[in-house]
Amino acid sequence: MPEIGLNPFQPGRGMSPPLLAGREAELAAAERCFVRLSEGRPAPRDLSFYGPRGNGKTALLLEIEHRARKRDFRAETLPVDALTDRAGLVRALQERTGALAGQVTGAQFAGFGASTTPRQPSAEIERLFAAWLGSEAFRPLVLVVDEAQVLAPEAARSFFAAVQRAKAGPVPFVLVCAGTPDAPRRIRQAGTFNERGFTQYRIGRLDRSATLAALREPARASGRPFTEDAAGFLAEQSQDYPFFIQLLGSAAWEAAAEDAVEISLRDAHTGSAECADTIEEFYAGRYEEAEFRRVESVLKPLARLFAEHEGRVPHDTFKELLRRVSNDDSIPLDDLDLRQELTDLGVVWSTPSGVWEMGIPSFADYLLRRG
Repeated sequence: MPEIGLNPFQPGRGMSPPLLAGREAELAAAERCFVRLSEGRPAPRDLSFYGPRGNGKTALLLEIEHRARKRDFRAETLPVDALTDRAGLVRALQERTGALAGQVTGAQFAGFGASTTPRQPSAEIERLFAAWLGSEAFRPLVLVVDEAQVLAPEAARSFFAAVQRAKAGPVPFVLVCAGTPDAPRRIRQAGTFNERGFTQYRIGRLDRSATLAALREPARASGRPFTEDAAGFLAEQSQDYPFFIQLLGSAAWEAAAEDAVEISLRDAHTGSAECADTIEEFYAGRYEEAEFRRVESVLKPLARLFAEHEGRVPHDTFKELLRRVSNDDSIPLDDLDLRQELTDLGVVWSTPSGVWEMGIPSFADYLLRRG
């Protein structure tokens, strides 16, 4: 009898899945940047990952950080609250450079040195950022910014200007950002040059083969594989949504008997049933957030529209619904702002072909069930 290991699935925010399936193109892009950094040069284009919540963007960032550290690079995160106002950004950079009262301790870095001369905020940010980059003898830096959809234009503009300025220097670094579908707009608002400075990747649900791999391979490696019908059932139930894959996989593993050598279809059904309340709470939380933003009244009409179009709504039809419901006095937004709120919530997002989909298809079912 094979030795059975621990439950490999990790259904939690910011948790790394046992297998990051379906993200080969994104990881290959990061590896290409690493090659450039290994040569002592900055990456010519930074990386931006965006998509609805729960699709594994943070897990992707964690994997990129892990791979960077294996190469003995620095991998550091700049908290997104540092990019909500310039004073906060200056403080965050001062902390990372050992700066006190606007002065940098230590040697000069790539032409940027300690100074007692007062500077304008943008110039101070450029100086501190350059000092941070060069603070470890030009050791390559992978700089990560998560939740980029909350960037404030004033602070982000100063930050991205400092990034662009530093690209002209010899310090090897790459900036990696991630956020909800509204993140690219926020990044563009911080500087038109950002459209040329980033390679963008849409992070959505997996294809079915990647979903099956994300279920099968970790279970097999831990000594308790899924039967084919169990894996197929869970893949269908997950809707190829990475958070649900981990949630259902974990529950099915726990449903199997302690001495079971495989996870059966019965175990998969039991695990799925045990996840029902958690998934319902997940949807309820999304609805409550929509209430907080005062856009909940659009959710049910939206769900009906997606049901009528089998989950894929043409852009003009979607646009017309938003125009109509935005005339309701209960919604304090015009149709464009309403669309941005819905995408930020992860309720909807646009495919490359311009067709709109629900961020999680079964959320529409929840909305139609709700009284």
